[in-house]
Amino acid sequence: MPDRIGMFRALRHRDFRLYWLGFVSAVSGMQIFIVAQAWLIFDLTGSALDLGLLGLARAAPAVVLGLAGGVIADKIDQRRLIMVTSTITGALYAVMATLTVIGIVEVWHILATTFLVAGVQAVDQPSRSAIFPHLIDRRDLTRAVGMNSTIHPGTRIYGPIIAGLMIDFIGTPRFGAGIAIYVAGFTYLIFTYMMYRVRVPEGIQRASGGSAFQDLKDGMSFIRTTHLFRLFIAMSFVHAAFGMAHVTILPVFAEKLTGEATGSALALLFSATGLGGLIGAIVGGSLASVRHRGWLVIGGGGSFGTLLMAFAFAPIYAVAVAFELLASIANQVFMVVAQSALHAQVPDELRGRVMGVWGLTHSLLQPIGGLGMGAATGGLGARAVTAAGGGVIIVFAMLVGRSREVRFLGTTETPTVSVSPPREPTRV
Repeated sequence: MPDRIGMFRALRHRDFRLYWLGFVSAVSGMQIFIVAQAWLIFDLTGSALDLGLLGLARAAPAVVLGLAGGVIADKIDQRRLIMVTSTITGALYAVMATLTVIGIVEVWHILATTFLVAGVQAVDQPSRSAIFPHLIDRRDLTRAVGMNSTIHPGTRIYGPIIAGLMIDFIGTPRFGAGIAIYVAGFTYLIFTYMMYRVRVPEGIQRASGGSAFQDLKDGMSFIRTTHLFRLFIAMSFVHAAFGMAHVTILPVFAEKLTGEATGSALALLFSATGLGGLIGAIVGGSLASVRHRGWLVIGGGGSFGTLLMAFAFAPIYAVAVAFELLASIANQVFMVVAQSALHAQVPDELRGRVMGVWGLTHSLLQPIGGLGMGAATGGLGARAVTAAGGGVIIVFAMLVGRSREVRFLGTTETPTVSVSPPREPTRV
């Protein structure tokens, strides 16, 4: 296989392969849980407002814990932290599943579980982002980022289907939802076991001792003073808040284009998002040796915004599905290439904090953007809101494209990033 399409070569590294398979298992469970909890909320209340509260429950812990998790990840054994957080998540799912199966689950149980799981995962995410570069040869870093980026969109294709089948065909619907949540919890225990088998090399640089506030300040200072990181993280936030968040109002498009927001019509739009993200991750991860990768970042952002606008004004359902697929491909190409560039240049002792900020893309900016889009849709309409978001993304991509450092990313002319860690790291 030619080098530039050899993304799957990252799996030849034993420890990364174990990590990746465990992560696939856990995210599959997360996708199952997302559908089961949403179905339970709507079955209990029939309220769209309560569905919106799920997004708020997921986003709230990220405000504080997303940054604190990065500090923790840079100081302690990341492998053990992942094992602990995965086990806690599995236990929380098991408690909620039991409440559901025995028939006493209430809305506050679901919201509380969602809040607690989001808090645990806000601590867990920076450790996952920080550990996997140590499990591979750095020459395969972009391939590994690409493989990781296939997980969320790939599992989004089949995870919701599994949950739906369990709800519909295992006993009563609520009993089936409880079984689905049990399965979700078990997938996290698989991740714990896989991480138990992973061997992390010794000698990884950790942040030196000091206050948590100073550690957090050091991470923010690195991002603020490093031009490429500042641009790429800001761009990912813009994509999340003004573009990726449009999935919140997909039911409106399903109803507008088909006359009725049926489960199958909505599921196909979500599947198109997942499939497009999977294709984009494979494409982005397979371009490890391509020069001028900066143009993939700029082009991915501009194309994402343009295709979102096309989706917003699609005249028929089939065309909307096609544009949703293409938009997800473009966005994921940007995400993979940009994240690879950050991983390649961030110092190990700052990796958890820097990538913890990157993780706010999904844990904070997308849910908050979804709330904003949902509120604006009532007055402006789904088409106008989505098209406006696409326009913002296009403008921001053009602004990023003015940076010489971005344009020459991946070439021999790429300007060197100056890194001056605030304190001398300690080897452990």
